[in-house]
Parts: sequence; structure tokens; C-alpha cells
Amino acid sequence: MENLTPEINENIDMEHVADSTMDDLQPGMIVQGEIVTIDGEYAYVNVGTKTDGRIPLHEFEEKPNIGDIIPVMLQNKRLVDGMFQFSKNSASAELHWKKFMEWYNEGHKTIMGKIKSSINKGKLVDCNGVIAFLPFSLTADLKNKNESDTDYEFNIKSIDKKKKSVVLSRKEFLDEELESRWENFTAKYKAGDIVKGEGIKYVEFGIFVRVEGLDALLHRNDMSWKKVFKQRKVLKLGKEQEFVILDINRADRRISLGLKQLAEDPWLSIHERYRQGDRVTGKVVTLTNHGAFVEIDDGIEGFVNNSDLTWNKNSFSAKDVLSKGESYEFMVMDINQADRKLTLGYKQLRTNPWDTISERFPVGSVHRKKIKKIVKFGMFVELEEGIDGLIHTSDISWDDNIKSVPGTYRVGDEVEFKILDINKGDMKIACGIKHLTKSPWEEIRKKYPPRTRVEGTVSGITLFGLFVKLDNDIEGLVHISEVSRKRVENLEEHYKIGDPVSAVVLDVDVEKKRLSLSIKSFESASEKEELEKIMKGTRPSTVTLGDFVNINLENK
Repeated sequence: MENLTPEINENIDMEHVADSTMDDLQPGMIVQGEIVTIDGEYAYVNVGTKTDGRIPLHEFEEKPNIGDIIPVMLQNKRLVDGMFQFSKNSASAELHWKKFMEWYNEGHKTIMGKIKSSINKGKLVDCNGVIAFLPFSLTADLKNKNESDTDYEFNIKSIDKKKKSVVLSRKEFLDEELESRWENFTAKYKAGDIVKGEGIKYVEFGIFVRVEGLDALLHRNDMSWKKVFKQRKVLKLGKEQEFVILDINRADRRISLGLKQLAEDPWLSIHERYRQGDRVTGKVVTLTNHGAFVEIDDGIEGFVNNSDLTWNKNSFSAKDVLSKGESYEFMVMDINQADRKLTLGYKQLRTNPWDTISERFPVGSVHRKKIKKIVKFGMFVELEEGIDGLIHTSDISWDDNIKSVPGTYRVGDEVEFKILDINKGDMKIACGIKHLTKSPWEEIRKKYPPRTRVEGTVSGITLFGLFVKLDNDIEGLVHISEVSRKRVENLEEHYKIGDPVSAVVLDVDVEKKRLSLSIKSFESASEKEELEKIMKGTRPSTVTLGDFVNINLENK
């Protein structure tokens, strides 16, 4: 709507203004008034009558000048301090409303306005002198806007002529504007056409692009022929460029754009450029927990798995071998054009050290190397670059009390060990520290050969037998079947911790670190020896079977 102010002074009808009386001038009537003086809080005006009127100065945005002619409205005919009361604002509002209605009746349905303030349930909008109401439900993109000097366009939703009120809708205006833009766009473009647009917002799955007033989506997968990890590196917001229209969904009003489609798909000619077994140079673009993505050509990325990085099976991460941004030589292992996958190898271009490992580290040989890594079950020593050996916790010491490596050894320490086993197929080397010395159980086997009589004390009672501690804190086991010639159901009824025990050694198992004892064998041997002593002290001619039986019974 045009600015109404310049026309106000020209359209004042003075026919009701009397030359010498106020009789024909009624409240609500608008007349021209000349400012004749300014005093205190009022500006005094002459409207062509003998009696002047006054206007509060607060109605003026700027202090008026004497001689200014302005439209004023008579408030009432009651004299206050001998003066008639006029209003500049009321006159201006009325004139603007009259002009607004003339303009509206000409068929105009949209209007420009500035947000003046927020009130209960909505906002007040200044539409060139006409204050309109914008409900919160219809604010749309202006919901968080307060006072603003910016002009926005609205639909006129309703008008109450009696109350002289106007209700606006920003939402309806935008909906109609969007509908118009959409109709124009669909009539102008189709899938496959080239359009210009600029990025307006990054999202997780792509970028929203503004195209001829409409929001279109450039999906991450359609940005480049190579993997996109950061949209900012592909498209900068606010920069206009060309896109390909991939799809126009009229039902959902969605536009899909493509950027990579502007260039030829490099995978279409992949077999013309690369073959299995080729040696290629590529730059590491991304390191992951499973391997590395390598760019070997524009739009062509291959993946090298951790297992194909080194012949060392204990290399757990690509970060240990490769550096991001650096270039290396790789071997093409496989090309899957359908799935757009290129598999690369790194170790395949290097001699497999496992082919000759037994020559350099024969089983039984002794070496001194640094600890490379400590894990829960042992520690890895670096035999040479790319080749690690494992010293299992059980192969560290003959002492079973050592349960973990941390605290005893540290990364970087040099340790001496023996090669125990080499498994070329699984690329594993077993090493041992304790094997540099003889097992103490070898000495135990020498000291306690089978049938040796021993003395000890009960150190433990279980359902399956007795643990007996001998000298030097060596512990042996008397299985429940070897406790007595009689059947024993509950060992705790016959023994307690600390009881002295006499037994016979049955066996010493060096590998299992087990000493087997027998109480019943000891008792049987003792009885036999006692009988032999009796037999030696008695002449054969005087001994009868009855005597033998009696002697045996007495011993029991």
C-alpha cells in the first residue's frame, strides 16, 4: 500500500469549518490546523475559528514548528482550560484507515508492514499507519521476530470495518507464495535439467540448496563420486553453482539435486584403467579401526584391510603402518564394479618374512629383544620389524603365583627368551622365559622317586582328597581312593588341617606340576616290613599258620 502521508493535507474537506463558530464542527471531524504557538506540554492550533485548540506535544515524533499546517481531529466540544481538544494521531489514523479501505476495495489482498511489538496472543504490525494484528498461529517465519524496521509481506485475512481492525496472516502469504513458486518451477524444469542454486544449510545427510525460492536437497551420496566425510569441503554455503535435477516429487513437493552427476562416473571405465595385480600409488584419506581408505584416482577410492597391511598378524590398526595424507604404493587385489568396491593390499608388495622365519629364529634358539606390547594374557616381543612373538603368561615363570604381566614387566624392557614354536600358517611364534631354566619339578622328581616314604601335614581337605604339605613347601595330593583300604565317605571326619601324615610317593608329573601320594600304600608297606621282621626273628620249624594269623591280628 502506498504511503498515505503526502496526500493527507490535500484531501481535507474544510466545508464544515465555520469562519467564526464551532457549531458545524463535530467530534471526529478532521480539519486543517495551523500551529500558532508552543507552550509547555501543548501545541496550539488555529482551525479557522475564533477559538484556538490545543494538541498534546507527545503526539509529535519531533517538535513542530510555528506555522506548520497539519490535519487534526476534534476530540470533543467541551472546553478545557478555555481550549478545544484536538488530536493529530487520531486524524492521521483515520486518514490512513480511509486510504487503506479505498486501496483494499480496489482488490488488493496483500500488504507490506513492519512488526511494531508483541502483545498477548500475537504481534502488532504497522501497515503504513494502519496498525494490524498478527496472531501467533499465523506468524510462520516471524514467530521469534519482535520489533523490526524490515518490511514483510502479509495476506489480509479479515477486516472489521466497525472496529477498524485488520487481521493479517504471514503463514497464508508464504503458503500461497510457495505454491506459486512450485507451480512455476514444475512448469519450467524436469528431471535431468541443469539449475543454479546456493547451499543454505548443512544437515547430517546432505545440504539444503535454495533453487528459485524453493528448498531442494543435495544428498551426501550425490555430492561426489568419492566418499564424502565433510560436506563443507564439497560445497560452501552461499556460493551459487550448477546442479542436476535428479527428481521432482510433485506429491511431496520435494526436489532432489545431484552434483557428481555433472561429471562422468569414473567407475564406468574402471576395468580399462586398473587390473587385478596392478601396482598403484594412492593417498591415504581416512584411517579407521578396520583399515584405511586410499584415493588412487579422482573419484576412485580403495580400501586396504588391516590384515593386508603387514605380515605381522598382531598389527591391530592401520595407524601403526600408514599416515593420513601420505602416499604409498599398493597392489590391486580385487575390483567389484557393481558394488563400486576396490580392494587394495600393502603387504603383498613386500617379501613375506614368514617364508624364512625358521632360518632366522629356529625353535630352541635364545634371543634378547624389547617388549613391544603388554596384554592381559602375556606380552609381545618384537623379533624384527613386522614379526612379533608372544610370551604367554604361563610361559613367563615356573612360579604359578605370577598371574599377570603388568607390574613385573614394562613396554621397552629387554627380555631374554627361547623360541618354543613357530606356526607359519597362523603367523604365530610362541616364546618362553621360564624355559631358559630347568623346571623345579625336575628336581622334585629326582628327590621323590616313586615308593619314596614322606612325612607331612594336612594343608587342605576336599571332596576328592587330601593336600599334604611336605618340606620346602611342596604340596602333594592324596586322592580319596588312596587314603585307606577301607571306604572313606567324609575325609573331615578322619582328618583336620595340621594333622601329621605318612605317605608314599606314587608319581611326579613334571608337566602338570603334580605330586601324587598314597597313605594306604604306606600302611601296606609298613605292615609288610613288620611281617618280614617277625618272620626273620622266628625259626621256621616253630612257626605255624595259626601263629602267623595271631601275630597279624595283634598288629591290627
